[in-house]
Amino acid sequence: MDSRTAPNKRDKPVRVDATSDAIAALMQHDPAKVKVMRHIRKLVADGFAEWQTLDDGTIRLRLMTGETYLLGPATITRIA
Repeated sequence: MDSRTAPNKRDKPVRVDATSDAIAALMQHDPAKVKVMRHIRKLVADGFAEWQTLDDGTIRLRLMTGETYLLGPATITRIA
C-alpha cells in the first residue's frame, strides 16, 4: 500500500493483540500461509488493519476500509 495514504499512527492507536502463537498455529509450516500472514502483519503494523485473537484461536482481521475477515487454520472468511 502507498505510505502516503496510510493513516497517521499518532492519530489512532493500532490494535495488535493477535499473539505470535496464534499466528504460528495458523501457518503450520506452510510457505504460502507464512507469506500471506507476513503481508497481513504489515497491514496491521502500517495502520491499515486491526486484528485480534478470538477465544477459539481464530484471528479476526478488520481493514480500515470496513471489511472484516476471520482467519482460520485452512480458510479466510469474509464476514462484513
